[in-house]
Amino acid sequence: MRLQSIRNLLLNISNDFFYKGFYPSGDLKSYQLKYWLCFIVNIYFKLYHRVRVVNPENIPKSGGGVIASNHLSHLDGIIINSITAFHTRRKINFLAAEDVYNKNFLFRFLCDLGNCIPVKRATSDRVALLKVIKLLKKGNLCGLFPEGQRSRDGKMAEAKLGVAIMALKSGSPIIPLAIKGTYEAFPRKTKFPKPAKVSLKFGEALSYDIEKKPSKERLNYVRDEIMNNIQKLYDELN
Repeated sequence: MRLQSIRNLLLNISNDFFYKGFYPSGDLKSYQLKYWLCFIVNIYFKLYHRVRVVNPENIPKSGGGVIASNHLSHLDGIIINSITAFHTRRKINFLAAEDVYNKNFLFRFLCDLGNCIPVKRATSDRVALLKVIKLLKKGNLCGLFPEGQRSRDGKMAEAKLGVAIMALKSGSPIIPLAIKGTYEAFPRKTKFPKPAKVSLKFGEALSYDIEKKPSKERLNYVRDEIMNNIQKLYDELN
């Protein structure tokens, strides 16, 4: 299985080199540093964490979109970034907690590689939300963890309204994603990742019409619908 994963990685790379236009909408090119960093990171995840991806075809190949995932570990953003790059050659802009971003040099370095946007999680950071909405309207792919922080017990927590605001203000599709195993691999207060198996499952896109002034009830409904989809995908993972 691991050899098959490496074979797929190498095949993916060779297609990029020998079949120009194989990823016509790709942001990452074979001559860019981030391309090779993603390649190396993918090998690590495939071998050490035996990462399994279900329904990667649900990741948009072009146009704006938001990948909304549950959040269990610092590994989550790195895995989603590398998996997205591997399957679509697209860059993804992630929201990252500003307090952690400014506190930890390694985390800040990884965030910068992943095109992250620091966000104040203690308040409603409208500036960060506006940046993301502008990126979405320009056809970029973005990602966020609706819960706003890593799980403390391996279970999903109540989400904030940011994901609903993005959905209704931009009109971009929301792609629910469930990730399982990263809590066991790299929980809080752990210095080194453990070789736990990790699985991801992408759901079908959820689409919403643009609303200039959505009510609080409407925002709550959209948020809950997105989170219910993520929970369903999580429950379906082995």
